[in-house]
Amino acid sequence: MILLLSCFWSIPALCVVKPHPGSIIIGGRVINNDPDPHGDFKTITVPIKRAGNLIVVEAQLDTLIGNFILDTGAPGLILNQTYFRDARHIDEKESAGINGSAGQTFTTIVYNFAILDLHYDRITADVTDLSHIENSKGIKVLGLLGTHLFAKLAITIDLFNNVLYIHKLGNKGEILPGERPFTTPDMRTSFKLLNDVIFIKGSVEDQSMWFAFDTGAECNLLDQGNYKKLAKHMQILSKATVTGVGGKGSEVKYVLFEKMVIGNYLFRHNRILFTRLDQISNAYGNSVDAILGHDFFARGIFTINFAKKELEMYIYTHQDK
Repeated sequence: MILLLSCFWSIPALCVVKPHPGSIIIGGRVINNDPDPHGDFKTITVPIKRAGNLIVVEAQLDTLIGNFILDTGAPGLILNQTYFRDARHIDEKESAGINGSAGQTFTTIVYNFAILDLHYDRITADVTDLSHIENSKGIKVLGLLGTHLFAKLAITIDLFNNVLYIHKLGNKGEILPGERPFTTPDMRTSFKLLNDVIFIKGSVEDQSMWFAFDTGAECNLLDQGNYKKLAKHMQILSKATVTGVGGKGSEVKYVLFEKMVIGNYLFRHNRILFTRLDQISNAYGNSVDAILGHDFFARGIFTINFAKKELEMYIYTHQDK
């Protein structure tokens, strides 16, 4: 499964779902026994680059160094077939996108992968076409970094300062003493990790929902089936018609609403896009009511502890007004 969602602004200001090349489903990953990553560090500080609302970090595969997108909607390491089409094929797969077939993809084995001092001696990876990401963002993209890469680690992202911290964990799954970038988070919540996708329980205007937390989504999304019961709470900012397979169009609405609760924290002045999420639910392998994307996680420094299955945020003061 690979799922990368792109939202973009046009004139007038409008956030719409774009049929992105990363919007690809790859089912039935090969079960593997890849060894754990290793490195002589407590916390690694990794500079972040930005491609629109996507988080880009530099990593190295053998002697090749380049851009990888941090995407918690992807299961593990995904490679761009533009640069890795000649890699050894372990398993052939048929992939499909939100707007239809996305062609063939395959599984391979990667050796000697590293993010600074974090080293992976062997990783099972999927190889597929990510050229549309490169075309839409104007940068060379070697691949995506999905959740399984960090399964026994924690990561902290500070978008304001463009820094990613990768943390080793203690025996009880805690970030080591003195290594936390903040000690008093404003929000803390547990999550479920289903098919390597983060699912969080929360609410929108007192309606309970399951959210997928996806750093590959450039805006928040909410299934349009909820619109009627929530419409009275929503201020429409813009509308658009998106055309899918067969030329059938559907209307999407980008709205402002006041009340969203995640964990123990009330988030106000929220923006979200109403659209159909049934294909996305199929991609995740679980029903999802909404997706927390850039509109959400750009509001503060956030830490994902994959071992303890906890998400924490320290809210930027200027983002909560």
